[in-house]
Amino acid sequence: MYRFLLIFSMLLSAVGAMAQGVVRGRVLDKQTDEALQFVNVKVTAAGGKVAGGGMTDANGHFSVGGLKDGQYTLTISFVGYKTVTRAFQLTPQKRSQHYGAIYLAEDTHTLKEVQVTGQRSQMKLEVDRKTFTVDEVLAAAGGSVTDLLENIPSVEVTTDGEISLRGNSSVEVWINGKQSGLTSDNRAEILQQIPAESIERIEVIDNPSAKYSPEGTAGIINIVLKRDRRAGYYGSVQAGANQQGGWNVGSNINYSSKWVDAYANLGLRRRKGKGGSLSEQRYPLQDSFLNSEGDNSNRGRGIFGRAGLTFHLTGADDLSLSGMTMQGKPSHDNVTTYDYGTLSTGQVEKHMVRTATSEDGKHEMYNAELAYTHKFNDKGTHKLDASLSFNKWMMNSSNIYQNDTTYFDGTPATWSRQNRPMNVNNRSWEAKVDYENQLTETFKLEAGYNGRFSHENTPQESQMWNQQTNQYEDEAYFYNRFVYDIDVHALYATGNMKLGRMGVMAGLRGEYWRVDTKSTDYYQHVEPFKHDYFQLFPSLFLNYELTKTSQLQLNYTRRLRRPWGGQLNSFKNTRDASMIEFGNPELTPEYTNSFSLNYLKTWPAHTLSIGTYYRPTTDVMQHIRYQGEYEGQPTMFMTNLNVAKSQSAGAELILKDKLFRILDLTTTLNAYYYKLDGFQTIVEGQRVSGESDENFAWDARVLASVILPYSISIQATGNYRSRSVITQGHRKANGSLDLGLRKTFLNKKFALAVNWRDVFNTRHWENYTEGPTFWRHQKNWRDPRINVQLTWNFGNMKQKRRPGPEEMQGGMDDEQNNMNYEF
Repeated sequence: MYRFLLIFSMLLSAVGAMAQGVVRGRVLDKQTDEALQFVNVKVTAAGGKVAGGGMTDANGHFSVGGLKDGQYTLTISFVGYKTVTRAFQLTPQKRSQHYGAIYLAEDTHTLKEVQVTGQRSQMKLEVDRKTFTVDEVLAAAGGSVTDLLENIPSVEVTTDGEISLRGNSSVEVWINGKQSGLTSDNRAEILQQIPAESIERIEVIDNPSAKYSPEGTAGIINIVLKRDRRAGYYGSVQAGANQQGGWNVGSNINYSSKWVDAYANLGLRRRKGKGGSLSEQRYPLQDSFLNSEGDNSNRGRGIFGRAGLTFHLTGADDLSLSGMTMQGKPSHDNVTTYDYGTLSTGQVEKHMVRTATSEDGKHEMYNAELAYTHKFNDKGTHKLDASLSFNKWMMNSSNIYQNDTTYFDGTPATWSRQNRPMNVNNRSWEAKVDYENQLTETFKLEAGYNGRFSHENTPQESQMWNQQTNQYEDEAYFYNRFVYDIDVHALYATGNMKLGRMGVMAGLRGEYWRVDTKSTDYYQHVEPFKHDYFQLFPSLFLNYELTKTSQLQLNYTRRLRRPWGGQLNSFKNTRDASMIEFGNPELTPEYTNSFSLNYLKTWPAHTLSIGTYYRPTTDVMQHIRYQGEYEGQPTMFMTNLNVAKSQSAGAELILKDKLFRILDLTTTLNAYYYKLDGFQTIVEGQRVSGESDENFAWDARVLASVILPYSISIQATGNYRSRSVITQGHRKANGSLDLGLRKTFLNKKFALAVNWRDVFNTRHWENYTEGPTFWRHQKNWRDPRINVQLTWNFGNMKQKRRPGPEEMQGGMDDEQNNMNYEF
C-alpha cells in the first residue's frame, strides 16, 4: 500500500509539473539592436499577484516557468529605458508563450519643465566582457581609435602607440572579432588612422574562452565597426579641426532592405602633433654620462575607407563581402641634442645635434573578407559561420639623420648624414569556421577551426653622404633583410550547460604553429631559425546566480604571448644615438595560467562589478638593457630575452551610478601586484642581470557624464596611475584630465562637439632603469590638443532597425526553450 501511494503521489507531481507553463523571450535595445543583460522580468497574474520573475542573461534571453493556466501580464523594466508590458494567456492547449524580440526604447526625463535629452549608457557590464558604446565618448570626437582607447577603463596607450590592459602590454587588438592584419608592428599606425566616428563599440575581454585565440595573456580588445540595419537609407557627414593644425572630414551611408544590406564609410585626416623627450644616462665604470633632449613634430595625412554588402539569399542564408583600406603619408621632424661628458666632473666634452626627418613615408593597408552564414532554424540557435579574409600591410619610409658634432677640446667640428630607407611588406590569410548548436534547453555545443598564415618581408638599408661628391654613396653602409613566416592551425570545442542556478562552460583548444625567420646583411649571415610548436589551451567557466540581481563567476584559461617580428630580428638598429636595439631570433613564447573570480550586482540605478585575478607566467619575455660600446663610445644596448618567471594578481572594481536623472558616473579602480624573479645571463659577452622585484600599483579612472537642458551634454574623464615596476626599474606615477562638450540641434540632425585632451599637460611617460654598469632616466610626452567637430545626420534616422528572420517570429508559440547561457 505504501509503495502504491508513493508511486501515485509521484505521478501526480509529474502531471502537475507537466501542467506548468512558461514564458520566454529576448530583450533588445531599440536603437542599437544589441541584447540587454540583467533586465528585470516580472510576471503577474490577473489579480496582480506576482507569479514569477528573473533577469535576462548575457544574450538578452529570459525564461520564467512554473506558471499555471490563466491570464498574465509580462513586465520588462530596465534603468534608463521605458517599461514594456505584454499580456498573454496560458491554456491546456498552449502552455508556452515565446516572444522573439521585445525592444526597449530609451527613456527621457523632464527637469523643471525643460526637455532633457537622454543618453545611452557608455559601458555595459557582462559576465565575460565589458562593452563600451563609444559614440558617447566626447573626449574622442574628431579623433582616432587610439584616442578612443585612451578613454577606455583599464586600457593605456603610450606615446609610441603601445597598448596595455590592466598594466600588461600582452594584449590582442582585433577588428570585428578578427586580427584583420593587426600586429604589434603595425597596429599603432593603423589605429591612428581609423576615425573614431566609424566605431560602434569596443569590447574588453580580459579572460577569453577556448573559442578565441589564446594570444595575449592580458586578454583581447575587440573594436567593432559600425554597421546598422535600420530600414531604408541613412548616414552622416563630419568635419573637424584642432588647434595644432590637424583636421578631419568623413562620411558614412547605410542602406538596408529585405534582400540586401550595404554600407560605406570614407574618412580623410590630417594629423599634426608635437611632443618631446628627455634622457639621462650614467656609466660609473667609464666615468661618463650622456644626456639628451628632443622636440618631436609629427604630421600625417591619410584616407580610410570601408564598404560592405550582405545578400540575404534566403531566410536562412546570408552571403557577405566587405573590404577596408587605409592609405597614409606620415612625416616627422625630430631634433635631439646629445651631451657627452665626464661623470665625476660634470664637464661636457662634446655636443651633438641629431636632426631626423621623414618626408616620403607611405602606409597602405588592405583587408577583404568573404563570409557566409547558414541558420538551421528560425531562432538562430543552430547555425554555421564561415569566413575567409586577406590582409596586406605595406610601410615605406625614408629617414634622414644628420649629426652635427661640436668638440670642446679643440677638435674640429664634424657632421655626417645618413639615409635609411625601410620597407615593410606583410600579408596574411585567415580562415574561420564556427559551428553552434543549442542541442537542448540547457546545453549548447560550439566547435570550429581557425587558420592564420602570415608572411613578413622587411628590407632596410643605410646610405652615407659623401662630403666630397655631395651625394650618397652607391654602396649601402649597411643592409638587412628580415623574413618572418608563421602559420597557425587551431581547433576548438566548447560545451555550455545550465544546471539550475549554475552555468558551466568548458572548452579545449589545440594549436599547432610553425615559425620560420631569416635575417641577412652585408657582414654576417644568421642561420635561419625554424621551430614547430603544439600546445593545448583549456578553459573552464563556472557561473552561479546568487539572486535575481547578482552573479558570481570563477574561471580558468591558459594563454600565451608569442614574440612578434621585430622582437626576432637580430639586426642592430641605430636610429637612437643613445640606445641601440636588436631582436632575438631564439625568443620563445611565454605561457600564462589565468584564474579569475568575478562578482556582479545590479540595482535599479547602480551596478557593481568586482573582479579578481591571478596569473603566474613562465618564460617571461622582457626588454633587457646593458652597457656596451659602439664606434668607440659607451652605449646602451637593448634586446629581448626569456628571462624569468613572474606572478601577477589584482582586483578591478567598477561602479556605475545614475544620479539625479542627469548624471552618469562610472568609476574604475584597478589594484595589482606584480613580482618578477631575478635573472642573470650573458649577452654578447656582457653579463646582464636583474634583481628580483615586486611591486604593488594601482590606477583609477572616473568618467562623469552630465545631461543638461537644451540638448547639451558635458563629460569629464580623470585618470591616475601609481608608480609601477618594470624590468630593471620602475615607471613614475602620472595622471591626466580630459574634457568634452556636445550640443545637438534641429532634432539631432546636427551635433557640435568640443574636447580638450590632457587639460593640464600631465600625460607623461617617465621611466627609471639601472643595472650593474648603468643608470637611465627616460621621459616622453605629447602636447595637449583641442578638437572641434560638426556632424550632420541625414536619412531615415528614426526608422526602427529591420528585424532578422528570428526576430520576426515574435509572439509565436514555441515549446523549446530559447535560452542561450553564455559568459
